[in-house]
Amino acid sequence: MTDLTERPPCGPDCIAALDPDAPDTGPLAEITARIRDAHGSLSPQLRQAARYVLAHPEDVALTSMRRLAEHAGVKPSTMVRLARALDYDGYESFREPYRHWLRGGEGAFVARARTLQARGRDARGSCAPLLDAMATADGAAIRDIVTPANAQALERARDLICGAATVYVIGMRSCYSLAHLFHYAYSLVYGNAVLVDSHACTLYDRLARIDAEDAVLAIGFRPYTRDTVQATTFAADKGARVIALTDSLVSPLAEDAAQVITVDTASPSYFQSLVPALAQVQALLALVVAAGGDDALDAITRTEQDMDTFGAYWREPKRRRRAP
Repeated sequence: MTDLTERPPCGPDCIAALDPDAPDTGPLAEITARIRDAHGSLSPQLRQAARYVLAHPEDVALTSMRRLAEHAGVKPSTMVRLARALDYDGYESFREPYRHWLRGGEGAFVARARTLQARGRDARGSCAPLLDAMATADGAAIRDIVTPANAQALERARDLICGAATVYVIGMRSCYSLAHLFHYAYSLVYGNAVLVDSHACTLYDRLARIDAEDAVLAIGFRPYTRDTVQATTFAADKGARVIALTDSLVSPLAEDAAQVITVDTASPSYFQSLVPALAQVQALLALVVAAGGDDALDAITRTEQDMDTFGAYWREPKRRRRAP
């Protein structure tokens, strides 16, 4: 069955009906024009896909083709057919203008916030549709953890960490919270972790002794923090084995990585979601401890005893008995 059938052409009013905010200028204007010109010859499925990409440009830029198709309610192959119907060589060449748009112009966060506000107006004051969309996106990305490919990636990352003399953890800006969590929870069990940050301009000081016996967990998502990319490249050049927790196999963190763990960060919000990445961090920590045997249990026991000695955690005070 062909995706091209005889239908009347779609003019500007048709595009406005599909998405009143479809851009007439900027990096996405050409795609809008191509959809307008081809709309009359698109099948219902391709029209549905076109309608979604017009309304959700940030999803095209950030989300995998499979996830984008799921959000649009079509098959992944439909996205490939749409790209070709619009005279692109393939899906990646169709996607590139969206990435360019997200990297430039008024700024990625402003563009997302503008889309977020438009959705808020469409919801007519109710927050339920937005919250549902956010939960759905995060839930779908979290389910990717249990896929065979992701499980294998986590297992390989675990082996690299367990076999390392020192484990360096790098994450800047919003990803610092993920890096700090991994470093903190890992350090409850093992004493060979170094949290790499730029405090007091000591970013590269912390990497001074890194070598081929070490592993690096580098965490970063688009837009990639320059210090994270440069520190990861520095570590790889020293021979360290890099584990990249990032959003794409073509991420700059993945370029020299021994193992890549990809995570979908797309969200209806103005800021990318860190929830799926947090789930990956927790899964990796669990695998490391599960493989630690009695040594891991002994280390956790000692840590808990030390915390108890220092009174690290609040306890319910004992109530005094009233005098008779």
